[in-house]
Amino acid sequence: MSFINTHPQQRPERGFSLVEIMVAVVIGMLGILVIMQVFLVSEGQKRTTSGGADAQENALMALFTMERDLRMSGLGVVGLGCTTINAYNANATPTNYSFNAGPVTITQNSPAAGSDTVAAVYSTSAYGNIPTTISSAMPDSSAILNVNNGDGFYQGELVIISEPPKPCTIVQASQDGQKTGTDWNLQHNPGGSYPNNPPGGSNIFPAGGYGAGAKLTNMGSMVNHEYYVQGDNLMMRDVNLPNSATNPLALVNGIIAIKAQYGRDTTSPPDGYVDVYDNTAPASAAEVVAIRLAVVARSSQFEKDTVSPATLVLWNGGTIANGGALTLDATAQRYRYKIYQTIVPLRNVIWNN
Repeated sequence: MSFINTHPQQRPERGFSLVEIMVAVVIGMLGILVIMQVFLVSEGQKRTTSGGADAQENALMALFTMERDLRMSGLGVVGLGCTTINAYNANATPTNYSFNAGPVTITQNSPAAGSDTVAAVYSTSAYGNIPTTISSAMPDSSAILNVNNGDGFYQGELVIISEPPKPCTIVQASQDGQKTGTDWNLQHNPGGSYPNNPPGGSNIFPAGGYGAGAKLTNMGSMVNHEYYVQGDNLMMRDVNLPNSATNPLALVNGIIAIKAQYGRDTTSPPDGYVDVYDNTAPASAAEVVAIRLAVVARSSQFEKDTVSPATLVLWNGGTIANGGALTLDATAQRYRYKIYQTIVPLRNVIWNN
């Protein structure tokens, strides 16, 4: 009798050999290497793109902020006939100071080489373009202001006294304009809430003071802003605030330079059109009818290769000599830059002309 074996024959078990494992590890490592290379390239492109977008936003914000002030500049200061405005601030250091009487002042390569300081001045009063006339002489800054019309002059507002060719002077109204007979009385007492009035015994008026017929312009709270670059930030200094030089406000980061030129109307008589863009100090406030402005922002992404030229041209025809270009060293060329430029018409100057 024979028996049939119904159990299948078991095959011998076997695993991966050492060679197979090593080949699999090498293939896996090559795959990881390729994936990492693709990831690094993609991540680099993402950082470059996001850094460029940040620089673009920073430049646009800086340009918008400055352009807004520049468009308003000149209200109340055009037609003063002086080149310098004397002022006093009891809370500032020094207490006596002066500034340019033009609507916009450009200081080249200040405070650091490669960037300019741009200052804008204008009245915040609705009566800023309607001056009144002093009716009696004012020998010094402690005298009472007697004017033909004091309507619209309110307590706490700054006023500018002008009598060409003398320097202008700022004082602060300590009460609303008071009608006294046919004239108006404008008090400007020192102390307390009126830090812009010098104390008794001090005098910020020019020699001989101001005579009858001098003009008085209402500046309201008066804007006097200086814009400049420091530490890769667009800074703003409010000259009217105490110790403003040591406590400026950082507005926008990533800004490495601002450059500006006067758009001057040199035609006589003026026709309101720009004849030349340069940095020549204007002969009068009415000569500057526009400002050419450029803002340069830098991406935060440091590239492994040179990605920017040695010279950044800020506007057509811009050169190092005329302030329209910036030079970059080898390190700076490994960053990417965004340049925005515009021409800002000074409407208050144009309308006044």
